[in-house]
Amino acid sequence: MLHFVLFSIFGTVCVAGAVNLLAQRHPINSALSLVVVMGSLAGEYLLLGAEFVAAVQVIVYAGAIMVLKNGRAAAELRCCLESPDCWSAAS
Repeated sequence: MLHFVLFSIFGTVCVAGAVNLLAQRHPINSALSLVVVMGSLAGEYLLLGAEFVAAVQVIVYAGAIMVLKNGRAAAELRCCLESPDCWSAAS
């Protein structure tokens, strides 16, 4: 019974994160939604007893997305620091 409840919770979070991923207009928010999807999939893998696959899911996919997100945010900040009129275009 507990597995069914956890599976339902992880599944709902996964679907909600995927819908949010498609609904977001800003790429940073979409990347964070994708991290939520990958995290809930890792939780489902843990329920199936595939601990290694869950760890790889989090380390490789979610980690890579966060690295790309931080790189994109750093590039946007660098652009805005170089040209002050970028602040109005970014918001």
